[in-house]
Parts: sequence; C-alpha cells; structure tokens
Amino acid sequence: MLSTIVFCQSSPNSLQPSLDLAPILVRTLSSLVTANIEGLLRDVAIAGPAGQGLAAIAHHAGCSLVEADNEADWLARAIEVARGPDLLLLCCGRAPEAGFIEEAGDFLKTRAFAKDADDLRLRAAALKAAPENFAERLFPRLAPLVGLIAPRDLCLRAPSGRFGALARFVNPAATLRTRARRIG
Repeated sequence: MLSTIVFCQSSPNSLQPSLDLAPILVRTLSSLVTANIEGLLRDVAIAGPAGQGLAAIAHHAGCSLVEADNEADWLARAIEVARGPDLLLLCCGRAPEAGFIEEAGDFLKTRAFAKDADDLRLRAAALKAAPENFAERLFPRLAPLVGLIAPRDLCLRAPSGRFGALARFVNPAATLRTRARRIG
C-alpha cells in the first residue's frame, strides 16, 4: 500500500498563479478515490503553501496537511510524516489514467517478490504526464514527470529540494505505461 502525497509545485510552469488551487486539488484528490477503495493507497497527505485554504479540503477529504513557505519544505515535511514504507508522490492538477491502479499494484508486487531488493529497476517508478503537444505525442519521453512511486527511506535520504531534484536523486529506472492527465 502506498502513502500518497499530493503536492503543489511552486515552479512557474506548473499551476498558473491566476488559477484557484482549491478546485484543482479537489479534482486531483477525487481521482484517487478508486485507488483508495481498491486498497492501493494507505493514507493521503496534501503538501502545499500556507494560506491557500487547504486545511478545509484536507479536513473534508480525511487527509493530513503539510504547509510550508516553499516546495522543498512542504515536500520534505510530507515525506517525513508519511506512514507507509512506499510513497506515491503526485503533482496537484494531475489525475492518473485508467489502468494506473493495476500497473502500480503490479509494480509493487514485482518489487516485493524480487530476489535482489537493490535492483535499480525495482527501486522506483516514474509517472509521466499524458502527451499535451505534438512533440510529446511523437516522443512520449519528452512528457514531464508528474508522479513518482518510491521507497520512503530512499526519499528521506534525498537532499532537500523540489520534486525534480528528488526524482533525479531517486532515479526511477521504470516508467509506468499509464499516464496522468492534466485536470487543472
């Protein structure tokens, strides 16, 4: 089971400043309901900027909330308070497509039954964005990374930084076939 962290990105190309964060976060959380019902998710935390009204959403959704001044801080704190040994980090404004539950579950089972737990292919998996432009449709590897499945202890060892830095440290060799579509 995965401890899930839905996090807000503070980079200019993630969420436009003119967009209200609350409805986008609600849509992201609602996309995870089926995964929760199917038993893939253990708990969910919201990590984002203070003063955005995220507490009410967290309360109604039954999620924990981690707020801080910048992305590096709220991401690091959310990883620290996660309860499970495996994490799903998902960018706010994205929703995993159909088939994600099965593929993520298969990835976790494969990793659990592997003889060599240090095998890099089994350490972490990347979740890419669904292609949004012509270049990404031609070359799907160009799609940005918007999610990550990784062991919590590995994420805790990562130097403090934004999601991109964490993903480079974890270095997922596996990329899920399912994608996450933009909903914000």
